[in-house]
Amino acid sequence: MPVISKANYDTDYFTSFILLLLPDLLDLSSAMPVELILFPLNNVLYPEGILSLQILEPWHLSMVSHCCREQKPFVALSLKETDNNDQLTLFNQIGTLATIINFDMPSTNLLKIKCRGKEKARIINHQTQENGLIIAQIKSLPPPPVMEIPVQYQFLIHILENHLQRDGMQKYIQHLEEDWDNPEWLGCRLSELLPINQQQHYELLIMQPLERLKKLKDIMKNKGWI
Repeated sequence: MPVISKANYDTDYFTSFILLLLPDLLDLSSAMPVELILFPLNNVLYPEGILSLQILEPWHLSMVSHCCREQKPFVALSLKETDNNDQLTLFNQIGTLATIINFDMPSTNLLKIKCRGKEKARIINHQTQENGLIIAQIKSLPPPPVMEIPVQYQFLIHILENHLQRDGMQKYIQHLEEDWDNPEWLGCRLSELLPINQQQHYELLIMQPLERLKKLKDIMKNKGWI
């Protein structure tokens, strides 16, 4: 019968303990802050939403060149509505990573790009370089857990379906990556189509999926849409 010494037991126990924690350790390392370019906007980009931009300023061109060369996203970040001139207070704390999916140059001095929103990210700090690029340390936020759409919010699916059948929605539809059973996707698509102010859009952006669906239901009810 093999003899298990205390040393072997301690080693085996320690190895098992590390293996048990390994997934969490990997998650922590993947969530470490990284540096990306910030692009301040007067609107909000939702995850899986489409953002069209006209690139005019030299630092805009530098951003596009950097993102394409390094194959990295940038951070689409909405501006705060504030009278404070302190730059540290101009940006909201949470933005959305954006990847460039298409570009067009209709004239010599104009570049148009189309971007898709990915996961949300928290801004830790930022600084402006001499060329105008705003470089930030960011930390990606974990995606919401996969869940079904509760029965009380399933009517929102039909509202979105009906809205997408309206005239003028063809360009919007052609870029959709549909995920109708996902409350995060449904809430973000309804949110980005709502005619509400920028601060309300930001509040919807940072909500959890079911919280967002409840808020959307309340907004539509208050406006007499449902």
